[in-house]
This record gives sequence, structure tokens and C-alpha cells, in this order.
Amino acid sequence: MRKRKYRKIYKKRNLKNKYFNLANSTKKYKGCKNIYAYKSNIHNLIYKDANFENVRYQASNITYCNFKNSKLLGVDFANTNLKYTNFKGAKLEEVIFFNCNLKNVNFENVQFKKVFFISTNIKNARNLNLDEGCVYINSYPNIELNTDILNAIDKLKNCSEIYKSHVLHVNKNKINLWNINLLLNYGQENLTRCMQALLRRKNKHNFYTVYSYKKFIENYLKI
Repeated sequence: MRKRKYRKIYKKRNLKNKYFNLANSTKKYKGCKNIYAYKSNIHNLIYKDANFENVRYQASNITYCNFKNSKLLGVDFANTNLKYTNFKGAKLEEVIFFNCNLKNVNFENVQFKKVFFISTNIKNARNLNLDEGCVYINSYPNIELNTDILNAIDKLKNCSEIYKSHVLHVNKNKINLWNINLLLNYGQENLTRCMQALLRRKNKHNFYTVYSYKKFIENYLKI
């Protein structure tokens, strides 16, 4: 019984960290929450009216998929191919498109709220009208971080739960300034305190997106 229980727990944890490879399914999928999806291959799937929250797609292929009228809250598309995917009528909040292929991606009637297009070519996207809910960033952040925050972020790389999603770190020797820059809106002193608090925190689960760090920061600072 004990071995069976441990196998069940192990399987559940692995499902949290890996996403499936699937194509051309006629099933309608409901979305997902608290997932880090690395190198997923998803083609021609139906996510109409689906809900996504705190999901990071890293180095993935999500092509010809239907996200019509879906709700995406706190979703990072990092180095992801989204070619011919349809977001028509979707609600996107705290969503990041970083270094993505947006060729023929349909953004017709999409509601944007705090959506970031970073180092991404948006010229080939369809019906994309950048409004006050969008931010376009194409220049590498020119920022200087103090020693305390650099030390706190550097120490966090030793925590596998934090490091594996690469939100704060590009690799063991380089921090992710693109994302750190988005968190500096809280102020460098506050961000330093929060990174130090995160370092002390026992539960470091589900820190997969910039959105998840924002939630932690706002809860810690009580704002």
C-alpha cells in the first residue's frame, strides 16, 4: 500500500511539471492551472471558453489552436511558436509573449489587461491593436540592481522549484533582467525585501510566472 501511495504522489508531481504532446484532437479542453510546460507540442486543439491561470509555456509549439473566448490570467509564453493560433474574443490579463512567433495569430476583439509583448515580432499577427492594456518592449533593460537584491536572486537559483521555470534566472550565471524589470514597479527596496522573504519561505511551489511573483509580492507588502 505504501509503495502504491508513493507512486501516486510521484505521478501527480510529474504531471504538475510536464505538459502533454497532442495534436488534432476533437475534444474540447478546459484549460489548466499552476503548470510549467516545457517543450510541449500542442497542435490543432480546442481551448474554446477555457480557463488558464499561472501557466508558463517554455520553448513550446502551440500551433493552429483555438483559444476563442478563453480567459488567460497569468500566462507566460516564452520562446514559444504560436503560429496560426486563434485568441478571438479572449480575455488576456497579466500575459507575457516573450520571443514568440505570432505569425497569423488572430487577436480579433481580444481584451487586454497588463499584457506584455517582449522581444517579439508583432507585425505578422492579425487584428492586433495595441491599446492601453498592452505594453510593447523591444529594448534590453538598462538597469542597475543593488547588491542585496542580486545576492537574494542569486541564492534562489539553488532552489530547484524556483530555478526550473527560469522566471528569475536565464541560467546559473545570469538573471532574467527582462522579467526582473517587470517586477521593479514595486521599487527596488521592496523587491529586495520580497526576494529575501521568498528565500526564507518553506513553500516555494507554483512560482511559474511573473504573475505568480507579483501575487507573492503584493501579499507580502499588503498592497
